Amino acid sequence: MKEQATDISKVLQGMTEEIRLLRGTVNQQYAEIIKWNRNINALDLEIRKKDTELINLRERLAKYENPDKNSNNSSTPQSKERIKDEVIRRTRRLRKPSGKKPGGQKGHNGHKLSCSSIPDEIIDEVPNYCTRCGESLSDAERVLDYVTQVISIPELKPVIKEILLELNTEQEWSGKVTNLFREAIHERDTNPNV
Repeated sequence: MKEQATDISKVLQGMTEEIRLLRGTVNQQYAEIIKWNRNINALDLEIRKKDTELINLRERLAKYENPDKNSNNSSTPQSKERIKDEVIRRTRRLRKPSGKKPGGQKGHNGHKLSCSSIPDEIIDEVPNYCTRCGESLSDAERVLDYVTQVISIPELKPVIKEILLELNTEQEWSGKVTNLFREAIHERDTNPNV
């Protein structure tokens, strides 16, 4: 019986040792699992960041690959574009505010188109009747009220010239004169300063 009791105590000691070793192995494996879970969580967070960045970049790229059609980048008329696009189009090109009031600034010397001292034509505008009562103003005394000058550019009209070439009756000189005359006309027509 003593042998059985010792055998049982040895078996229990062996089993206790095995359980202790198994617990050590389980603890090591548990520590490794925790370490792997941390790595997985870090990689998962990095993947989420990359996905968000990818979505943002795709949205930015879509603006350039498939832009909204408006009157600036398509044949769509301005009357058919969205109000938002119209507001952007109208305000995009405007000058930036300078903080100054509109109009002439203090200290700025103004400039204007100076009047010619010798105008080509003088037109005297004299009213014949009063615009309020309709009475004739032909006998009324006049005072100069206002002088202005208008610069008009005349309409350009083409000048058509017909050139008649008359030849001498002498055969010997007519060919030479004709050639010289044609060369002179060609030189004059090709060189506008002649």
